[in-house]
Amino acid sequence: MKKLSLLLLLLLSTVAFTQVLNLPARSKTALSGSQFEATIASSGLSLTNRENMIYAQIVAGNVPNFYRNLDSVTSTATIKSIKQKVTYYVAPDYVPIGIDSDYFLCPMSPMLATKIGSLTGMTLCTRKMVGDVWSAAKVKLSPQPIAPGPLMSTVPVFAHHDSLVDSARDNFLPAHPLGQLVSGDQKDVVISNLIYNTANRVVIFGWYYTNGTYIQPMTNVHADTYMDYSHGIRLVQNNCTLNDSIPTTIQSVLEASTEDSILSDEGVIAQPWYPYWITLKTPLSFALLRNTPTSLKLVIKNDTGVTHYNIYTSTDGVNYHEYVKVPKSNLVIPGLTTDKLYFVKIMAYDSLSGATSSMSEVLAAVPTSRNDSSLLVSGFERVVVGNTYNFTIQHGRALYANNKYTESCTHKAITDKLVSLKNYSAVDWILGEESTVDSSFTPAEQNYIATYLQHGGYLFTSGSEIGYDLSGAGSAADKLFYSNYLKARYISDAPDNTASIYYSSIVSPLGTSIFGVKDTVNFDNGTHGTYNVNYPDAIAPINGATADLHYNTSIDTEYACIHYAGVFNGGTKTGKLVYMSYPFETIYPAATRDTVMKDILIFFFGKQAIYTGIDEALTTSNSTIIYPNPNNGSFTIKCSQPLQAPLQVKIYDISGRMVMEETMQDQEKLINCSYFSRGIYLVALYDGEVLQSITRVVVVK
Repeated sequence: MKKLSLLLLLLLSTVAFTQVLNLPARSKTALSGSQFEATIASSGLSLTNRENMIYAQIVAGNVPNFYRNLDSVTSTATIKSIKQKVTYYVAPDYVPIGIDSDYFLCPMSPMLATKIGSLTGMTLCTRKMVGDVWSAAKVKLSPQPIAPGPLMSTVPVFAHHDSLVDSARDNFLPAHPLGQLVSGDQKDVVISNLIYNTANRVVIFGWYYTNGTYIQPMTNVHADTYMDYSHGIRLVQNNCTLNDSIPTTIQSVLEASTEDSILSDEGVIAQPWYPYWITLKTPLSFALLRNTPTSLKLVIKNDTGVTHYNIYTSTDGVNYHEYVKVPKSNLVIPGLTTDKLYFVKIMAYDSLSGATSSMSEVLAAVPTSRNDSSLLVSGFERVVVGNTYNFTIQHGRALYANNKYTESCTHKAITDKLVSLKNYSAVDWILGEESTVDSSFTPAEQNYIATYLQHGGYLFTSGSEIGYDLSGAGSAADKLFYSNYLKARYISDAPDNTASIYYSSIVSPLGTSIFGVKDTVNFDNGTHGTYNVNYPDAIAPINGATADLHYNTSIDTEYACIHYAGVFNGGTKTGKLVYMSYPFETIYPAATRDTVMKDILIFFFGKQAIYTGIDEALTTSNSTIIYPNPNNGSFTIKCSQPLQAPLQVKIYDISGRMVMEETMQDQEKLINCSYFSRGIYLVALYDGEVLQSITRVVVVK
């Protein structure tokens, strides 16, 4: 154990810290490290009792003073040729109990580590972060393994190894006082996708030598109840900063496909935590709704353990403002810009314990005075690589680009009756790769959707496993719902019964498809920003439905999208359906996704709803073309015949606001729109006050 004289050395050191571990002050009568080690040394003490005793010490604040000050570490990655970084704060050593002069490094299970992290607002490192912590450490110890044997998971061996680490750490004093970042004394229990590869496992990695190599490759070979003397718990503050200015969390970065490589070398970690002892449950049943023209409101299923919510807002779905903590009795987000699209995610918070939940999924909404919002329902909760739980971003943007505002909720908010489908003329239900594991549409959800369609609702739903789940592997009731209300026949789990080959669809049949041009619609194979749709259902229309898209295979009867307009079984009013058998959010590029959504909305509501009162008129005999379209900042308008008189060119953004007006004197006119934001615009040509034509143009930057 530590020499008493080390306390004086620590007190004489002057190191500035900006982040402090969230624990109460240590009692003067608390046990020292060696005293506590003696209390848990008995071989007859169960793991549960031992870990309860460790937790009681941590809750009471029995940790050394030096351990309370967190050290800054920065991890970086080059993403799309731009260097990105996250700055986070780590504990200077593995979790100890005791005082500065006498502390005991405590190996523990991931269950207990998760419980302590929930208590303190901390998490664990990933494999990449362990390497970055080692690089940043001012004190790099040489590993001191003990010969393998049956006693290596006992407390006496823990204590023996602790004394070896103690002696090695002493060699760095006084030049490197306690509180400076240490690495090399133990392996790390890490966050990884391997947590979920096999149930009830602990994932370990590291134990770096001073030359930068390490002893332990990442593995989940051990059960989560196993720990030996080498298993260390490095706590990391979950709150961190992206690129020096954007508040975020470790968990959010790991969940984001646009940021994960900064902290992870194994891709997105969809659930970056161990599934144990999260003191507060992650919010799963909630909605984001319009409130006033400058505010939104959250409606959340009551959790008696929650007093507040930390609310993160963003206008692009990537960069979030620092969270605002609000009481659950007043879940209003004020001070927003009218008619602007916002993205929101939340964490539950208990003011009594200071505990927070994990981050929720992302919802989207627009504060507005309009009362025609569509509803986005986020139903993709299956744990698969690439599910970032934020696909309301792609759907919300596509609706917004087509002048259709949105509110949103999780699918549990529907069955918990927080939100009613009947209040919305159109519903977009996101199902991604939801399948038999979690059920694409539960029986309760099927009832709500059937009622909605029977009363004249308009439903758009997309997902690659809906047919496989409901028809291929479903009950008799599932199959009936699939045929009567999704109007489809399930053919196979992938086009041509071949996975990971076909990633595009084409408009067919041309005469009856709601998609009016012979375009190819591509969806992601895992390299275009979302996830690999390797098993998109092949389907066919039945019961009055019509095909829209078929897969780009030699089999032209395996369809990818169908539509229907009519009275549904048991209904009294005309409802409408668009069912896409691959996920809408995986369509790329964004301009194509917006165009697909435009055609769906025109099928639902007509062109008037899309063009904000400016209807597409038939062109005159002097037809007009625009090229290139899409473009990178400029385009040419060309009339088929010479002009008899000058025309006025008026360009509108998707909200109907005129952004440019010019006169067209000749048969061709170059438009410089380099200052336009990326998006969809409407180019209208007028002869005096008479509208001659209107054309959609896509500006891509």
